[in-house]
Amino acid sequence: MKHNIAVSFTDENKIADAQQLATKLSLPLITDFETATFDWILLYNQQGLGLYRPPEKLSSFFYIDFLAGKLFYRLQQASLKKELLARAIGISPREQPVIIDATAGLGRDSLILAALGFNMILLERSPIIHALLNDAMQRALINPVLAPIIKRMQLISADAIPWLLNQSADVVYLDPMFPERQKSASVKKEMVILQELLGNDMDSEKLLEMALTCARRRVVVKRPRLAGMVANKKPDFSLTGKSSRFDVYLTRVV
Repeated sequence: MKHNIAVSFTDENKIADAQQLATKLSLPLITDFETATFDWILLYNQQGLGLYRPPEKLSSFFYIDFLAGKLFYRLQQASLKKELLARAIGISPREQPVIIDATAGLGRDSLILAALGFNMILLERSPIIHALLNDAMQRALINPVLAPIIKRMQLISADAIPWLLNQSADVVYLDPMFPERQKSASVKKEMVILQELLGNDMDSEKLLEMALTCARRRVVVKRPRLAGMVANKKPDFSLTGKSSRFDVYLTRVV
C-alpha cells in the first residue's frame, strides 16, 4: 500500500534524528508539517517518534509507548500462568528457547514475553512501523524497569517470508492482519493506522507455511476470538481468551 510520507520535527534538538531517518527511508524532510500535503508525517517531538496526519490536531499524534499506564501495569503483573500467550508458547524461559515474532507490529506481545524472561527476535517488514518500534525501544531503555526487558528483544527490519527461509527457531509467533478486523466497530485507532499503512496480510497462508518449516517445536497464531483459521488449517489445539484466540500448531521437529 503506497502512501505519501515525509519526516519532520517540532524542535531543533531533533533535527539530526529527523535527517538520519529521512535519509535511511529515502523520504523528504520538511519543516512546515501542519500544512503539508502528505498522507502521513513521521514526526519527532518531545514524546518521541510518531505518526501525524495533516491537517489534524497534534493531539492526534500516534506513537508507541511502552510506559503507557495499562501496558506498564500488565508488565508488572504478568506471569507464565496468567498470560494466555505464554501458555500457548508452552516452553519455560529457563530452557532459553529461540522465539521469533514474525509480525512484530507494535511489539506489545513480544514485550510481554520478554518481561516473562523469553529472548525475542522481532521481524517487521514495514520500514515505518519498524522506525516507530525502534524508537519506542530506545526510549524504554532509559527506564530501569523496562531496560532489562528491552535487552531481551532484538528488532530486525525484514519481510518474514524470505527471512525465515534459512532460519530455525523453537517457536514462531504470528499475529497477521486480516480483513475481518476492518468490520469491527470497536477497532482501536492504532489498529486503523496499522490497517491503513500495511493493508491486509494477503500472504498469511504462505507465512504460516514458512513458519511451520522453520519452527522446531510449534507455531502460535493469534486470531480474533471468533475469526477463522489461517488457510483453514486446523491447529493441534487452541487457547481462547475474551477477545483473542491462540491457534497452536505442533511441528514435532526436535
